[in-house]
Amino acid sequence: MISSVQCSAASSTATVNVLKDNSDETFNLRANQAQYKESDYSNAVRVERSIPLHIAQEIAAKDSSIDYFCFVKGGCMVLETAPDKYSDDPLGLVEHRTYVTDAGQVETGHARIFNHGDVVFFNNQDNKMWLGEANGLCDTYIKS
Repeated sequence: MISSVQCSAASSTATVNVLKDNSDETFNLRANQAQYKESDYSNAVRVERSIPLHIAQEIAAKDSSIDYFCFVKGGCMVLETAPDKYSDDPLGLVEHRTYVTDAGQVETGHARIFNHGDVVFFNNQDNKMWLGEANGLCDTYIKS
């Protein structure tokens, strides 16, 4: 089932430790949250498709340009995108295609589409992190 992400202030947090070259890298978990669909994706620095969480954590821990990442844990997540947001797409994530909304409506338009195991890595330069609700679909991990 393809789902949309809606913005919400609700979140739950936890701390996750990852081994990084014989030292601990700590991440704060924002469960069920993803980079909001209307946010500025110009701070996206890398995308990986269909990888396990521990590999995403290792990538983030080893790369100083990454401040946080969004890991798709559910099925398919569709983030509808307005036409004026194309310039905020440094990794070419925006596609024009047909998808099904949470309400079961078939729509055609521009969207960023992610599947289980997809990860987008971001820097937080200029404080561009803007998270929205992604219940059961995505978690965000922030370096501490």
